[in-house]
Amino acid sequence: MTPKNTDVGPKRRGRPFQSPEQAENAKARIASSAFRLFREEGYPAVSMRRLAQEAGCTVMTVYRYYPRKIDILRDLWSEVFQNLFESIVKESSSIGQPVQRLETVAQIYVNYWLDRREHYFLVFMSSGVSQSDVSVFVENDAILKRFSIFRESLAAALPDVSEAELTLRSDLLLCTLHGIAHSLITISAYPWTAPKDLVRAATQSVISIRL
Repeated sequence: MTPKNTDVGPKRRGRPFQSPEQAENAKARIASSAFRLFREEGYPAVSMRRLAQEAGCTVMTVYRYYPRKIDILRDLWSEVFQNLFESIVKESSSIGQPVQRLETVAQIYVNYWLDRREHYFLVFMSSGVSQSDVSVFVENDAILKRFSIFRESLAAALPDVSEAELTLRSDLLLCTLHGIAHSLITISAYPWTAPKDLVRAATQSVISIRL
């Protein structure tokens, strides 16, 4: 008796099926491993193969989610800024007095970097990153929209200034806040004035300066 052929067609080949949750977990594991390696070894030194080993997957799996290494770094930048601005909105939204709200936004922004210095180095001091790589990220509409909280807070505190002056003041505030964070993080041995006092002076100066 000839046995029945139970094959119903050719065997499937290719990638095994992954649920959306499994795919998201795999991508998060790769990003988490990348953050640790970028911090410990530096962005330029980490290869996709090295990253795959750390994440416990194949190189092809890494490339499935991130075609280039810079895409991983940009994803990490986005996550950092998302956490940062969610904190700012949460802690400042209930403050009704405009000047006080502006100062709170500025304080949270600086304190975030001071409390998470590894995030500051990842975002602002990663070597081996080209200006064009940064520009693509900075020009992203979602990122620009988040930074508009500084302009909106200034507009509430200074309702009578022109749009051009508002732009100038908000840019000045951001430059000053970055200068405060950078100085306190990278020259920590210097006996700086307390961060809270520096930020308060910065916001008051931006509000009161005569242009």
